[in-house]
Amino acid sequence: MREQAWFNLVAVTAVLVVLAVGGLSLALAPKTPTPTAGAASPSLATVYRNLSITYDPATQNYNYNTRGLSVPMDVQVVFTITNYDPTVGVVPAASAAVVSGTFGGPMLVHLGDSSARVSQLPVGDVSHTFSMSDGFYHLNVPIPPAASLSTPSQVTFSVEFTTPGTFSWGCVILCGSDATGMPDEMYGLVTIG
Repeated sequence: MREQAWFNLVAVTAVLVVLAVGGLSLALAPKTPTPTAGAASPSLATVYRNLSITYDPATQNYNYNTRGLSVPMDVQVVFTITNYDPTVGVVPAASAAVVSGTFGGPMLVHLGDSSARVSQLPVGDVSHTFSMSDGFYHLNVPIPPAASLSTPSQVTFSVEFTTPGTFSWGCVILCGSDATGMPDEMYGLVTIG
């Protein structure tokens, strides 16, 4: 138990360092925005989708609060994911800690009163991901652990879906399983159209 608390403290400290460095680089960046390849057009309509990840310390199970998403095509979809899980997961590959497939590249990370735009997290500081990988969409957003059960982390990022259909998404981090041995509810479908 002490080792887990120590590990959580080290993980949260490392994420805060990344946020501080990211905040410093934002403060020093030019104030005029530079167009980013693949960035959503400012004339696009915007819709918002909020998700949360819950954690039950008694069973050590994780769960996205919703598994079915519906989004319109050809609009900017702004996702906000709130993570109440203070644990870090096993990252299957270093690429799972890197933001990819979003508009503008970086995601906005909030931890307590701190926030910064980052394009990746340290491999040892990823709690979960929101990932899609198929013939049309290649999206990966790493999510840092909560500072505590009562102080969640939060990430915000944008995507434009241009191909209609129903696609799967999920967490690529090795998560636990429930008492029946079934995978936790860390996956779902998004219907685009």
